[in-house]
Amino acid sequence: MAEKNGGGAETFLRIEHVSKIFGDFRALNDISFDIHDGEFVCFLGPSGCGKTTLLRCIAGLEFQTQGSIHQCGVDISWLPPSKRDFGIVFQSYALFPNLTVTDNVAYGLINKKLAKSHIEERVAGLLSLVDLTLHAHKYPSQLSGGEQQRVALVRALAISPGLLLLDEPLSALDAKVRAHLRREIRELQKSLGVTTVMVTHDQEEAQTMADRIFVMSHGRLEQTGTPNQIYDAPASPFVADFIGVMNFIPVTVTGKSRVRCERLSLDCETDGFAVGTRLNGAIRPEDIVVLNDSEGGVNAIDAVIQEVEFLGSYVRLYLRCAEIGDHELRADVPKSAARRLAIEPDRRVRIRIPPESIRLYRDES
Repeated sequence: MAEKNGGGAETFLRIEHVSKIFGDFRALNDISFDIHDGEFVCFLGPSGCGKTTLLRCIAGLEFQTQGSIHQCGVDISWLPPSKRDFGIVFQSYALFPNLTVTDNVAYGLINKKLAKSHIEERVAGLLSLVDLTLHAHKYPSQLSGGEQQRVALVRALAISPGLLLLDEPLSALDAKVRAHLRREIRELQKSLGVTTVMVTHDQEEAQTMADRIFVMSHGRLEQTGTPNQIYDAPASPFVADFIGVMNFIPVTVTGKSRVRCERLSLDCETDGFAVGTRLNGAIRPEDIVVLNDSEGGVNAIDAVIQEVEFLGSYVRLYLRCAEIGDHELRADVPKSAARRLAIEPDRRVRIRIPPESIRLYRDES
């Protein structure tokens, strides 16, 4: 049975003070968190941050050096993979090339020595669920990458695991197939209600699929939260920079709700930092407003457009502002607004940085 946590939700998986050391290298450093029953979470971070090592510890493919792992209240810390209740999908699919789609999906069920009629019914239902019925008698080599990944997914789900582990399952696919499969996997997970942990380095993947994102860096858990929480209120400069795009400018607190960067004074919430404190000011490109010639307001400054990048539905401007010296700003403007404002390189524009859009972080340098 899943445990109840303090918030009333059922805790399906509990990680307590898990560390993993390889020789002199600490891959995981004192990681603790709970995952709720039926939740879809993503371990997100750059290569080498420890996310795959953590997934392998949960699966029993690696054993943690310290700490414990509980699933449904049972300590599984030292159990071999065969004694743990999970299905896993790898980046490489790992399908059996000499078995048909049907036989690949049925493999785990056959090992459980289930009745042939039950196996046939289960396999047919799963293949129908992911629109692969017409490919049932094909071999993996006859399938596209996206089709192979769907086979790997339903093979992992065939044994009705309590936990589904996905290790970079979409990274080998092209962008269009990846976007389609993201929706398919999420819809399948919701319909089955299976608790799911996915490892990814792709922030867009995490933001579109996860109930909660666990951002990792250098073997540590930097921040846990919903996609909105992670994006709108990043807990550190690393998270702010890794999730989405962020402008950083060095600032010094000059008074209550006031900071300065070079010759530019800005209004913003100073969060109780003392006058004279040096900080990093962070502003999302989409929060910078390009004004009409007649507009002004708080934190309005003059800028020159250095470069223009067309990115589909919006345009990214690279701006230089004399008042902040060599610090470049990026601003994202909807394509329709860019046309209306006659945006082009070398043009002088007036921009505004809304005070509520400026976040302050201690200077980690």
